Amino acid sequence: MTASLLRLIRLYYSLPLAGGFIVIMMYLRGGSLAGVWGKTLIAFGSLFCIICAAYCLNDICDREIDAVNKPSRVLPSGGLSIKAALIFSGCLFAAGLGAAIFCGTDFSLAAAGLSVLLVLYDTKSKSAGIIKVLLAAGLTTSLYPLAFILAEPVQTPRLTVLYIHPFWLFFSSLGYEMLKDVRDIEGDSKFSNANLKSREKNYLLAAKIIIPAASLITLIPYFAGLCREVYLASSAGAILLAFGAVGQKPSRAIRLVYCEVFLITAGSLADLLTFGV
Repeated sequence: MTASLLRLIRLYYSLPLAGGFIVIMMYLRGGSLAGVWGKTLIAFGSLFCIICAAYCLNDICDREIDAVNKPSRVLPSGGLSIKAALIFSGCLFAAGLGAAIFCGTDFSLAAAGLSVLLVLYDTKSKSAGIIKVLLAAGLTTSLYPLAFILAEPVQTPRLTVLYIHPFWLFFSSLGYEMLKDVRDIEGDSKFSNANLKSREKNYLLAAKIIIPAASLITLIPYFAGLCREVYLASSAGAILLAFGAVGQKPSRAIRLVYCEVFLITAGSLADLLTFGV
């Protein structure tokens, strides 16, 4: 049962996404989390639980579609009951919101709002078309405002990066979500009357433009003198991955974009630790 629960929360997504929040906090606080370490770790735990809860709920809501697209997933394969998954998701949401209380009123309210939006996304967005992918990209990018809510920024050149990277992450996530929708079109078509073939064509074209274009935004912090050579190397690698995703099958392109985002996050942290502020 433990293995099934771990598969349900998709650690390969939830852990790096929540971990990115710590990198953002490092940039927000001028390279040092002195004085906010406790709040940062609790906020990380809160976001991790909320993200895991949302993935769990998403699989519950999509179990019929996954039976077509991903029959090996936990719920379609019978590895876990729907009741157990619902209880697990509810406990994770409760744990995440409970932890957020220790991060202050503003962060607690923001975490509650994020949770509501995630629940709405999981339960109502399948028929929302373009709004679905826009909402998903916005939810991913919400890590940046959440960091500003948690702690006061320290004025350093690195802080400016946090006004640039949200644009990169939003558009990269947007293209990523479009590719996911194209990948899942077979299952979606069995439960939707929408013109999914037309959407597939439009999403593929849009993703081919958005993902490479968004990757070029990562060059701005280096050429603006905000980051240095380690970051430049990660940016170059990310751009290669993004352009490499063009023309690939959606399933492979999705993995390349995932690697791109991970590389920029890791490179940003490595550059900060290597050169300081």
